[in-house]
Amino acid sequence: MSIRDVIVGIWSGEAKTARWLLYVPLACLSYLYQISVMAKEFMYKTGIMKTQDSPIPVISVGNITLGGTGKTPVVERLSRTFKDRGFNPGIITRGYLRTKSGTFPVDVKNDSAETAGDEAYMLAKRTRIPVIVGKDRLTAIECGVDCCNIDLAILDDGFQVKDVRKDADILILNGKESLARQELFPLGPYRDPVSRVRECDAILVSKAEPDSATIAFTRGIPRFQVRHHPVHLYNMKQDIITHYDYVKNKRIAAFSGLGDNESFFQLLRQLGANVVHETSYPDHYRYTQRDIKKLESVSDIECIVTTEKDAVKLLGMELPDNLFYLSIEARIEDEDTLMELLLKKTTTRPPVRLA
Repeated sequence: MSIRDVIVGIWSGEAKTARWLLYVPLACLSYLYQISVMAKEFMYKTGIMKTQDSPIPVISVGNITLGGTGKTPVVERLSRTFKDRGFNPGIITRGYLRTKSGTFPVDVKNDSAETAGDEAYMLAKRTRIPVIVGKDRLTAIECGVDCCNIDLAILDDGFQVKDVRKDADILILNGKESLARQELFPLGPYRDPVSRVRECDAILVSKAEPDSATIAFTRGIPRFQVRHHPVHLYNMKQDIITHYDYVKNKRIAAFSGLGDNESFFQLLRQLGANVVHETSYPDHYRYTQRDIKKLESVSDIECIVTTEKDAVKLLGMELPDNLFYLSIEARIEDEDTLMELLLKKTTTRPPVRLA
């Protein structure tokens, strides 16, 4: 069991002994983390650090916990919806763990999951919507305007971003996690004090219905449910798309490197798959040929299934004939109401004059 597994077990309440043994050091680190968060907040409120205006409207999609909320499919869904409504949106992201430095639009022909980051490359490949990666979000937005003529910026993982003024802040909550527990990292999964939830313009709840504590805490904020639906299976070796029912009653080995691997395995079970072997990797894990060989060695299985985010990191490798990835999409209940709210926020902003 890795340190990450122990920490996640402490957060979920399953590793009670570990929580008791590690409580004091984790609580001290959590307190220091809280001080750093409060210091950042203070510097922006007092003007020591500046919030800058963007030349185009900015919609932020983020979370308040570490990973596992289903944020990336929501970013894709909103980007496509705005595209369908006549906008030319651009997705702005850090390109986590990328090897290519600087600020640039992702080129699906010449970049890769390694150079641009797995989520950035997957979004560019799936949507054909401009995806701009860069550490400085305002510079990335300006790059999107200059290089891709974008007229709307969708900020991926932007809830903690303060150096760019946002027109709308969407917060995604994992319905499996209650706001009744509010410990900051590393004692708990929270990146910000839970009180910051009240600062967002809309809440999207994914993976499960919110509990009573979450409903009470978010009362008065527009709240929408997000469902993640399977689209198809894709055989990477044979370049074949097939219906997701293909896994029904089949013995499969599943693997993924997500913030919440168990939700992926559970989805496969809901589709009727007999998941006889599960392999969980850390989020953004970089696979090697050795990992694939190890998965191939699992006996008595009919196919191997992973996620599309993981699949983009397997391109160029020697893959078995029975390896598939499951493509999924986010569907937002009462999406028209959410879009009305976002359109009102983005179309009523005053024009920004660049220096």
